[in-house]
Amino acid sequence: METLLITLVSMALIIFSTVTMTVSIFQSANRMADSWKMMEKQSGIIRRTEITTLPPQDYQGGAIDLTVQNAGQIDLAEFSRWDVIFQYQSGIACYVTYAAAYPPGGNQWAVKGIYFSEGVPEVFQPNILNPGENMVVSVNLNPGIGEGEAGRVTISTPGGVTSQCQVIWPLPPPPPPP
Repeated sequence: METLLITLVSMALIIFSTVTMTVSIFQSANRMADSWKMMEKQSGIIRRTEITTLPPQDYQGGAIDLTVQNAGQIDLAEFSRWDVIFQYQSGIACYVTYAAAYPPGGNQWAVKGIYFSEGVPEVFQPNILNPGENMVVSVNLNPGIGEGEAGRVTISTPGGVTSQCQVIWPLPPPPPPP
């Protein structure tokens, strides 16, 4: 009789542990499948995201107005999650924080406007950088770029897609010979 009771308890423990282990395996497989789907979705978004940053045509000091073109296939927003890094000619790098309102303060950047080509303001989905649109970004550095110096601006989307451009404050042309 004692062996029957021990056998029943042992069988119950074996069945319970087998069921517990099987459920754990299925839950782990589900979590891994969900993570894999999320990774595929994120990598698809990154693959279809492309931005191009254009420097100002004629920089003469002060805030730097850059044009960011959405050359990809994804609508871009959440500008507070974007990163802007400025590297001075001396090699010093500065992380520039986002300002929700234009004009930005010292060491801040803000969206000046989003436009169709030729400077026509956007009308569909305001405050979203749609494919084919251009966004003018104003970067206010403290200290600014000195006359005759250059710097590099790197802009990054939340997904990690980056674009760089150089900003140069040219020296004034030499006076004409007498």
